[in-house]
Amino acid sequence: GVFIVGNYGTGKSHLMSVVSAVAEDKEMLKQVNNNIFKESAQSIAGKFEVLRFEIGTSKMDFRDLVVGHLEKDLAKRGIDYRFPSMEEAPNTKDYLLEMMALFQEKYPDKGYLVVADEFLDYLRGLTEQKVVLALNFLREIGEISKSCRLRFMAGVQESLFDSGQFAFVADSLRRVRDRYEQVVIRKQDISYVVSERILKKDNRQKAWIREHLTKFSHLYSNMADRLEEYVNLYPIHPAYIEIFEKVYIAEKREILKTITHTIKKILDKDVPEDETGIISYDSYWEYIKENTSMRSDPDLREVVEKSGVLEDLISKSYTRPQYRPIAMRIINALSVHRLTTGDINSPIGITVDNMKDDLCIYTQIPEVEGSFLKTTVETAVREILKTVSGQFISYNRDNEQYYLDLKKDIDYDAKIQAKADFMDDDMLNNYYYNALLKVLNWERPEHKSGRRIWQYEIIWEEKKVERYGYLFFGAPNERTTAQPPRDFYIYFLRPYGNDFYRGEIKKDEVIFEFTNRDEEVDEYIKLYAAAMELAQISSADSKQTYLKKAESYLKGIVQWIREHVKECFTVKTLGEQKTVLYWLKGRAAAEHTVKEYVDMTASTCLAPSFNDKYPLYPKFSTEVTRENMKELFKAGLNYLAGKKNDLGAKVLDSLELLDGDIVAPEKSVYARHYIELLESLPEKHVLNREEVLEDLSEVTLDKEFQLEDVWVTLILCTLVYSGHATLTLPGRTFDATKMEEIAAANPADLFLFKYCQVPEGAPVKTLKKLFQGLDLTPGQITNPNTRKAAIEKMLIRVEELTKRVIETQQFLIGDLILWDKPAIDEDKKQHYKESLKELKDFLDAVKQYNSPAKIKNFRFSEEDVERYLAHFTVMNEILMIRDFKLQVDPYVSYLALTSMILKNDKWDEKVQEVRSDVLEKVRNPQELTDAYMNEYVGRLRALKQEYISAYIELHKKHRLDLNGDEQKQKLLKGNIKHNLDMLTDISGLIYSKPYEKLLDRLLELKTCFSLIEDDILMSPLCPHCGYTPNENEQPVFGVVEDIEKSMEELLFQWENTIVELLEDDKIKEENIELLDKNQRQALEYISKNHRLPDKIDSFLISTIKVLMKGLDKVEITAEALVRAVFKGGPVTVEDMKQRMSDYIDELVKGMDINRVRIILK
Repeated sequence: GVFIVGNYGTGKSHLMSVVSAVAEDKEMLKQVNNNIFKESAQSIAGKFEVLRFEIGTSKMDFRDLVVGHLEKDLAKRGIDYRFPSMEEAPNTKDYLLEMMALFQEKYPDKGYLVVADEFLDYLRGLTEQKVVLALNFLREIGEISKSCRLRFMAGVQESLFDSGQFAFVADSLRRVRDRYEQVVIRKQDISYVVSERILKKDNRQKAWIREHLTKFSHLYSNMADRLEEYVNLYPIHPAYIEIFEKVYIAEKREILKTITHTIKKILDKDVPEDETGIISYDSYWEYIKENTSMRSDPDLREVVEKSGVLEDLISKSYTRPQYRPIAMRIINALSVHRLTTGDINSPIGITVDNMKDDLCIYTQIPEVEGSFLKTTVETAVREILKTVSGQFISYNRDNEQYYLDLKKDIDYDAKIQAKADFMDDDMLNNYYYNALLKVLNWERPEHKSGRRIWQYEIIWEEKKVERYGYLFFGAPNERTTAQPPRDFYIYFLRPYGNDFYRGEIKKDEVIFEFTNRDEEVDEYIKLYAAAMELAQISSADSKQTYLKKAESYLKGIVQWIREHVKECFTVKTLGEQKTVLYWLKGRAAAEHTVKEYVDMTASTCLAPSFNDKYPLYPKFSTEVTRENMKELFKAGLNYLAGKKNDLGAKVLDSLELLDGDIVAPEKSVYARHYIELLESLPEKHVLNREEVLEDLSEVTLDKEFQLEDVWVTLILCTLVYSGHATLTLPGRTFDATKMEEIAAANPADLFLFKYCQVPEGAPVKTLKKLFQGLDLTPGQITNPNTRKAAIEKMLIRVEELTKRVIETQQFLIGDLILWDKPAIDEDKKQHYKESLKELKDFLDAVKQYNSPAKIKNFRFSEEDVERYLAHFTVMNEILMIRDFKLQVDPYVSYLALTSMILKNDKWDEKVQEVRSDVLEKVRNPQELTDAYMNEYVGRLRALKQEYISAYIELHKKHRLDLNGDEQKQKLLKGNIKHNLDMLTDISGLIYSKPYEKLLDRLLELKTCFSLIEDDILMSPLCPHCGYTPNENEQPVFGVVEDIEKSMEELLFQWENTIVELLEDDKIKEENIELLDKNQRQALEYISKNHRLPDKIDSFLISTIKVLMKGLDKVEITAEALVRAVFKGGPVTVEDMKQRMSDYIDELVKGMDINRVRIILK
């Protein structure tokens, strides 16, 4: 089915009439002018009988309404059919199909098109239950369209499927939607109808209009590009239809009717020479005002009333009479546009460009240019606002649109302007500061309430570190002493008044003065201040309006400062005053926020002050702030703990603690200071926290470099890492072996360390024991001068051993099965696992002692070292089992399969013997010497070779070689098989079972001549044919020759049978007349030679079948014959003869025995 969607007056019903008329009568196509439609309509032209009806005011069920029309129409056509009521019918589809069957009897070459108009209005008047029933009936019509030639077309005012009014039946709508198409009449379609029907022009008229409009096209921004559209629709403006489509007035947008009415009014008028003569949507306002039926809409009524007030004011008080016609058109256009936005109070309207272009406004102007015409329209608009005192018209600064503001019965703009003209400087300064907070996006609470002072941070760009200061709105001499003191002070001076600051500027101060501003931003600030002041003294409704106005002016201030920030502030510091652009120079080219510009400028100005205060402060390569300082600290600790990362490397490098990627605190000026302090301490003394750090009001700083406690703590942790120090906190002490614990500790606890001290010396005796166990030279570790090199060798050796331990552990959790049995029993395996874990944990612990500093804190005793090193014996045992398993596994897997393949008792005994041996030895790993492994692998290799030889010999016996396969293929493709295949088609004469058995036997013979010894080195079966020895399988030698001989004998027997048949005179006499000339010639060859041709063809077979038509076939089976003769027991010769005779007599009873042929199946 099809839904035609279009608003009132868009030609929906007309379109349905045209489509249905063409569908009913092919001759109607001759009346169609549109070639595209004509070509498309060929497929339906004259192929339907049509039923048309319009749905009026009715409460009938849709199904009853439609079938009622169907019954009446069918009766007129001489078809008597009655639909049962809904109460009687389980569905309507079956009855529609019955109806169409009767229809097709009368109209076999036609379809049946049902056209219903005004469907949506009808549907809106139904109850929810009836709507569901109506939609279900629509679905049924759609579903049967696939099975018959019934088609349904309906006209609706809006898309049924997209209408929110029917959301309650969304599921039913979805099922209908799947079976119907929508044809939507859009703006382009309406434009086409208007231009081709109402405003149809010939080429001469179009040429004249084109020439006329060309004179004005340069005045309007889109006319030249869309000139042909303007010509086709002339005198209607294309925007007329575009706006008309958006207007919503009680669903009565009869656009075609309205345009027709408009054109009738000007039919007798000449086209003006001095203007375009184009009519636009502003003219529709007169039609709306005249149509009293529309006044029932409260929104429309309000728009008409407020528009009437404006029209009255313009007609009586407009001070530019020459622009009054333009002003009236603008008021009308704003009124029409007010009805296009859905919400009549939304701040959406039309721009001055829209007015000029979409209304084609024209008046006599000195300079005939688009820009001058726009200025004229702007003048007319300003005069309108002045005349109506701002009532009911507002301007949206965001989109530059003017719109009808129905709630604006007070001229708020005029009141704000009046207030702005008398604002004092203090007020303006206060509201400038308010705007400045918005510009800086600054929402932090004041440091001291009411003083306009805030704690503030900027990045010291040279060092990439955050510094802390204050932001103050006012002059330095107005600021009270800020506590606690900080690194800098940023001031924003008052821009209004004569109170200029000319006092001293200190080196830690920067002043921003808003000097380079223009009238635009001053006006914004005044209006903003005025609107905010009026909001404070106004009632609730007016207050909200003033606040909205203030918000829009604030946006203007913010936008202006953002656009002019590089020039509008004069920035003063010690001895200099320049713009932001000067201070930032090349960096000002990039786009930043206002706050970023302020911060960068302040940082540049304050750099000398920071350098004086912090002369030895490090330069960081990544930006440091209060928020990320702990994160950077943790990154540095993680680097020291072995979790190397780029961020940690950057932090340590900034503190000069790295040499490449090696931690080298000796190279750092900061670390050397603390090393010297530690080395200067008397023995057993410590360096307390308060000796190096000073707690100030907001921060804790190092006494020597003014470093924060974060960086001092990180430097001391680096000294712990290098072995220069241990760090003590309440309750625990960290040395070089505990870097992971340091990294995991709470940073706040580390910052509050108690003291640090030099660590004690290394345990040489225990280390010698360790080196001996690791097979390293013990003397190297005892000598302090070679200790660093000895540790490096120790770490290499420990790493090697750790890898071996891990490999051994992986072996234990892997496949330990050897010849279907575990190579290691469960108890021993658990013992092995525990031993290996202890060994690995010990080696991992030793790795921590990777420097001379850390080795001093070696925590294991001699007994511990000896106990852990004993685990190497266990590891070696496991590795011997692993090596043995690795060597024998390939043979074991192979030989285990051979037992299942050969199925030979003697072979099984040999395999089981070597199996028992290997399972015995693996339980005593100390016996798995190299000599034994070599001897045992040799036995396995010999046994495998023995199998290979035996398998290949068996394979040869049971697979055709190349010669045997050639014989087989020759027999399959030769004459003997061909002739036998042909003769089996004579089913009444030839018994084919023996041949089929011979053929199956031949086909079962497998060929494989590719097997070589290398093929079964890895897998014990032939990869080409998968041969598996089988006791019942017979050797293939001579089998092909035997089958060939049997086939020859069978062919000879069949040939004799057929020759004898063909030489039977009775058969020839009776059936000879059934043969044609060629068939008789074929038989003459057999009669003459007493044999069949060398190659039998289908022609000969068909000839033999013709001769056999008179024969009676009697089929018997061997089983039936045995039962008839022997009857389950022994039989004498005479009895056997008699029974045989009786059996045959019974079979041919009533037949002519001369025509009978008995066939054994």
